[in-house]
Amino acid sequence: MPREDRFPVKGRISAQGEELQALDEKALEEIAAHIASENFGAIAIGFIHSYMNPAHERRAREILARTLDLPISISSEVSPQMREFERFNTVCANAYVRPQMADYLSRLQVRLKEMGALCPVFMIHSGGGLVSVETAAEFPVRLVESGPAGGAIFAADVARRFDLDRVVSYDMGGTTAKICLIEDFQPQTARSFEVARTYRFCKGSGMPISIPVIEMIEIGAGGGSIAWVDAMGRIQAGPESAASEPGPACYQRGGERPAITDADLVLGKLDPDNFAGGKIKLSTDNAKSAISRDVATG
Repeated sequence: MPREDRFPVKGRISAQGEELQALDEKALEEIAAHIASENFGAIAIGFIHSYMNPAHERRAREILARTLDLPISISSEVSPQMREFERFNTVCANAYVRPQMADYLSRLQVRLKEMGALCPVFMIHSGGGLVSVETAAEFPVRLVESGPAGGAIFAADVARRFDLDRVVSYDMGGTTAKICLIEDFQPQTARSFEVARTYRFCKGSGMPISIPVIEMIEIGAGGGSIAWVDAMGRIQAGPESAASEPGPACYQRGGERPAITDADLVLGKLDPDNFAGGKIKLSTDNAKSAISRDVATG
């Protein structure tokens, strides 16, 4: 976040939750007026020790909301935990994605109703539980890693059905492949994780997010990760992804660069006629051509 878009305000809560200095409400009114004159999409509020006493954050939100019609996230609700750096990062991430997620989830509910699904809609969160769509729209950062979390919960259920008390689950998605340790039919959990790492697989090079999460270790690239040859002649996979559109070369949807899925197809690990339940017919010839052109002779 650019420094000019950060607005400090006087006020202080102690580590015990006591008010040491009153919140400067006049300064907040001036900040609200400035924000109203600019093109902001959302607001994040993070005060020191607000996890012990959220009164200042809640009052700041109330004052800003009088003037501004913008989504406002406060750290004491998004991540009510100690450690300011992680908590501030988390509330900023929540505010950043909140407008887009609110719009997406609203459209999702409309589409589902149009298709005849009138039941309540719930989302899996990063800790493996369920939240309502309304809660997900307000705290979208809790949906980060929700896909792999759902896979780990499913693996734990399979382990329970077969009475396997020590299991390692494996989940390959579009960009990454992850494993999760499941002991006594429960996946391991953590209170924080990193996103947007500068160096893949390098702990400490990303942005810490402080929310409950099922603990998984990233061990490789995903099915859409594009293969390429670096300046030293080494074959690399990712971080660039072919995504689902156009997808790997074998999808026959316009993608020309080889991805992990193309390699799996050539190795015989995928059935070209029964991929995605038969909805996507894979082309082995396209996969071989892409691999030969960009990797074998790259």
